[in-house]
Amino acid sequence: MQIAVTLNEMEWGQVLDGLRCRAELYEGTTRFYESGYAESLIAEVRDEAEAKALATLYREIIAKIEKGLASKTSA
Repeated sequence: MQIAVTLNEMEWGQVLDGLRCRAELYEGTTRFYESGYAESLIAEVRDEAEAKALATLYREIIAKIEKGLASKTSA
């Protein structure tokens, strides 16, 4: 399912900021599983694989949004 959403530039900025925060949380959680040291908060996940998968998912979503926004501003 695909859904088109219309937001202004500031609203998209806030969406991206929130997604980046989540990606960073899962990336930090992955580092925690690798090193045993928590730099900051860690997410509640089953294991390192789930943390990595979620970090990747969030980065992919961010990239899609940024690509869509870039195509709108260059048009």
